[in-house]
Amino acid sequence: MHTLDLLSQVLFVGLMAMLLFVLYKRFVRMLSRGRIQGDYASVVQCEWKGGEGLLVVIESDAAADCRVTWSGGEATLACPVGRHETQIQMDALPEEVTFTFGNQVVRRKLA
Repeated sequence: MHTLDLLSQVLFVGLMAMLLFVLYKRFVRMLSRGRIQGDYASVVQCEWKGGEGLLVVIESDAAADCRVTWSGGEATLACPVGRHETQIQMDALPEEVTFTFGNQVVRRKLA
């Protein structure tokens, strides 16, 4: 009989712990609602154009600087608000291009 009492108490404590955890998570989510926000850029197009180099199209809700790196070098772009299209001169087709913004890193495979 003592085993059943002990088991029911353990199950009750476990249930209360789960309930408190769920309520805590909801409370934190309620307090932070509407406060977490960010502006993220989108690499819309990254296309190799042969002898012309790499065509890059970036869309962003906020102005940002972007550092573009590949196996043969790097370039820095100043992306204004909205759509930004640029041509980057490269000698050969890189395998991967990395776009580094202030708050994100985007990688695109080309080869």
